Amino acid sequence: MTRRRWRTGLVAAATAALVTAGAAAVNALANAEVTPTTYSFFAAADTSTAVPDPDTASVELGLRFTSTVAGAIDAVRFFKAPGDSGSHRVNVWSSTGTNLATAVSTSETASGWQQAALPQPIAITAGNSYVVSYHTSRYVATSNYFTRAVQSGPLTAGPSSGVYAYGSGGFPAQAYNAANYWVDLAFTATTTAAPSPSPTGNLARIPWEGGPSYYARFPSAAAWNNPNFFPIGVWFESVLSTDDIAKDKAAGINTYVELTSNSDATLIRNAGMYALPSDLPGAGSETVGDLLTDEADMNYGAGWDAWSGEEGWNTCQPIQDQGGKCGYTVMQHFSDAAARSGRMRYANYGKGVMMWESDQEAQVFINQFQELASADMYFYTDNNLCPTEAQNFLGIPPQFCRRSSSYGLVLDRLRALDGLDGKRKPIYGFVEDGHPFTESNWPTITGDQIAGAVMNSLIHEARGIIYFNHNFGGACHSQHVLRDNCGAAVRPKVTETNQRITTLAPVLNTQSYQYSFNTSLDTMLKRYDGSYYVFAMPGRTGGTGAQTLTLPSGVSASSVEVLFEDRSVAVTGGRFTDTFANEYTYHVYKITP
Repeated sequence: MTRRRWRTGLVAAATAALVTAGAAAVNALANAEVTPTTYSFFAAADTSTAVPDPDTASVELGLRFTSTVAGAIDAVRFFKAPGDSGSHRVNVWSSTGTNLATAVSTSETASGWQQAALPQPIAITAGNSYVVSYHTSRYVATSNYFTRAVQSGPLTAGPSSGVYAYGSGGFPAQAYNAANYWVDLAFTATTTAAPSPSPTGNLARIPWEGGPSYYARFPSAAAWNNPNFFPIGVWFESVLSTDDIAKDKAAGINTYVELTSNSDATLIRNAGMYALPSDLPGAGSETVGDLLTDEADMNYGAGWDAWSGEEGWNTCQPIQDQGGKCGYTVMQHFSDAAARSGRMRYANYGKGVMMWESDQEAQVFINQFQELASADMYFYTDNNLCPTEAQNFLGIPPQFCRRSSSYGLVLDRLRALDGLDGKRKPIYGFVEDGHPFTESNWPTITGDQIAGAVMNSLIHEARGIIYFNHNFGGACHSQHVLRDNCGAAVRPKVTETNQRITTLAPVLNTQSYQYSFNTSLDTMLKRYDGSYYVFAMPGRTGGTGAQTLTLPSGVSASSVEVLFEDRSVAVTGGRFTDTFANEYTYHVYKITP
């Protein structure tokens, strides 16, 4: 579903944009997660200065670096110049020019970051110098980049670390003008500070971007560096009066994600609320970040074609109807413009990233342009998505499509893509709260379904929740579902859910353990202030009815408290049993040893 960014008001319009069919299906349940100890130099770097060099001679381009800890090089990364074609050979070298590994890249995009996995990880020694490189005849370069050392975790690239060697291939050892040729690596550290013993039997942790401390790097978002705060946003609202603010706060909203341009920033600021807008006159301390644009993956396609500068379909050059794809170009434009504010950048994506594009294409959108990301997939209300698209692209059987667990699948997909560059960012969950499509005979989400979709997103590590707050069809049209009578049926459940999230914020803002209590359930395990918290609900193909949860070996208790339900459940032999009446039913358990 396409939603344009209107300047002064919201217009009830929904046009289904048909994107080129036949895109590669994706594995939405990607299990491979990069650990938090994986590093790259330029995963989040501004590449706007990486301009094509007129040189067209064959050349080996590289990056010289050292590491303060032992580890392994898993892949070589390089920024492909527009107009470059074919696959590329990558290499790893010792400081004296011994070739340690070589590989050939596959499934390259037309330009931008590429990543070529090595046949096997190459172990490196702390303190020694190494070079990673690739061979090409078209490249991008930035002069005077390595005038000083550049660091990423334990990795250091000293002055003049961009190196090259002309010819058909060979050890790159020459440097010129402190240039950066935008060659990089994916490095996994194997020697780190020993972790403190875990009372959960040393269970592994879920990959972690840092929680609230992530926001500390952005002065505008310093207030979010608070373990008691969890972002709960509403999409594209207008704020014109104190009554608007009061109704939104009463529903548990604390953040506006996009606003009409006639919204009053002062009202938001005075209410202690926050905003992530694309354009807000009078913006001040309430504006913690900038929205770049919405669904560029669907509207423009995955590519670096030229763009007219006008938003909408058929604005690529060539136009989308003739095969043009300029989504990366559009995102780079908005990202560069927003970077001048110094605030964190946010973008929302859709079916392109989730289904139509390959991992390599989609990860450019997720990893290259913003510091916060989400994707909207409305499983409960989109008749195109359920059952046909979800079955064809995601492999979800029709009978299991309209489930809360499908919303967690979105988080899994985005987090898997996010991990491909060796760095992590917060990924937010996106849930509709009404009837977001113009087709009146399509479903309208219920309050229980909203609560289930939100909770499943959290179980799958959402770092924030955003509600799509517009009814374009159904019995009642509204631009403000949580304020208007249109939302009367769902508002109590949304409010209850948001209140519970706010209460649990200190728990949600801790790093989860990797553990499954029951393979038929979606579960999450956290520890906070001496207690364990278990979030559980039915999984993707079952989990309703009576279900038994098995505690980790390091956790013992005689009973568990069921939060928000005024009851407890007995534990016998390290197990307890509870009932999940419907696919959207969830329980939160507190275990205090």
